[in-house]
Amino acid sequence: MKKFFTTLLMLAAMVGMNAQDNIYILGNVGDQIWEPSIGTQMENLGDGTYQYEGHFNASSYFSFTYMLAETAGDWDAIKPYRFGATFNNFSVEDLLEEPIACGELSESSENAFLITKAADYRLTLVDDGEDRLLMVERLSEPDPVVPPVPGGIFVLGGVNGNSWEPSVGVAMDSVANNVFTVNINVADSVSSFSFTRALATTIGDWASISQYRFAAIEGQNEVVLGEALPLSEEGVSEPSFSIAQGYYLLTLDLNARTLTVTEAEKPEGMFIVGNNPFGNWDPASGVEMTQNGEIFTYEAEINGDVWFIFSGTRGSWNDVNALRYGPLEANEDVIIGEEMTTQLSTNTNASYKVSGNGAYIITFDRENLKFKFEAKGAGIKGDVDGSGIVDVDDVNAVINLILNYNQYKDQYPGSADLDNNGIVDVDDVNEIINIILAH
Repeated sequence: MKKFFTTLLMLAAMVGMNAQDNIYILGNVGDQIWEPSIGTQMENLGDGTYQYEGHFNASSYFSFTYMLAETAGDWDAIKPYRFGATFNNFSVEDLLEEPIACGELSESSENAFLITKAADYRLTLVDDGEDRLLMVERLSEPDPVVPPVPGGIFVLGGVNGNSWEPSVGVAMDSVANNVFTVNINVADSVSSFSFTRALATTIGDWASISQYRFAAIEGQNEVVLGEALPLSEEGVSEPSFSIAQGYYLLTLDLNARTLTVTEAEKPEGMFIVGNNPFGNWDPASGVEMTQNGEIFTYEAEINGDVWFIFSGTRGSWNDVNALRYGPLEANEDVIIGEEMTTQLSTNTNASYKVSGNGAYIITFDRENLKFKFEAKGAGIKGDVDGSGIVDVDDVNAVINLILNYNQYKDQYPGSADLDNNGIVDVDDVNEIINIILAH
């Protein structure tokens, strides 16, 4: 630890001129929630060194930012100022009192550090404006682990985007005395699940919920649709039920001690959930698309970078993720004007990103699982003023938009973003001139 502090002091002495005025901790600090306008300010010790001491609960996630948002939910406003770990869910447990390199500014903004055990901690951060080193010290003995309190029924395992983790489960709804139901989405070709009456309060703590778990009977764990399958008693966690890809309704009858699985009826609607203008990542506020058979449309004003997914429903995140259409592996950029393929996905960490500046028509084809973003009024390429021909007036229209976009954006029906890079600039003027010369 002394060696590390020596390193801190040497680094601090070299970086004093680059020090930030304020650094805030985002996330689970005490009772603080994940909210871009709320953060815990670290004490500025000078010369690029910042410190915070306080209590962290078990399974606390946190990252950092130089600035807080002025508006609740406006994560985009502070993204350039955020930084976190080098990968998401980075546990500091085995690196206490050791230097930990933070991720790149902005690029690591969604990668959180993780404290697994409840206790008092000291965070020390040295920041030279480019590189950041974090040290975490535990100042007290970990709090006694309180066994979880049973409360309802939860589905454990590979459903609705979850992995096998004792602190994460899909809550079932009570529909009658000792009868519970829930819709689940299974995106993998084959997945598995079981049940518990309680979730762990600490990541990886299977022992604390072992007495509350129950699953299938040996030899009867393969799901057969419509067939009542027997359940094990509490405290028996194996084998888990095996199920193929699909969208299902689980009915758990604890009076008869059976599980029945049927195909779930998919809702008729389609919603877009994301940051503004798509509901500020509130799963209950996703915007509803207009339906015409299996084709859904929505018109949105896009200004800057927007992340989103599609869902067949809205409500809780359990509801939305059970019918989530999005990328399978990682965030995916939308290409304006190009039809893109989507799929039912349980990757709750991946979304689509669109960059634009103006009004767009969004089309979702549920039968063929395709979607498309088109600039409103898109017709003849380069016909920005909607005259039916591409001429010098369209060049002037683009120049007007470059000089004062807000003043002219509603005047021209055609897309001025000729190169589909999300902005209207001099490159689009050159595109129109090339179209005129080609004719």
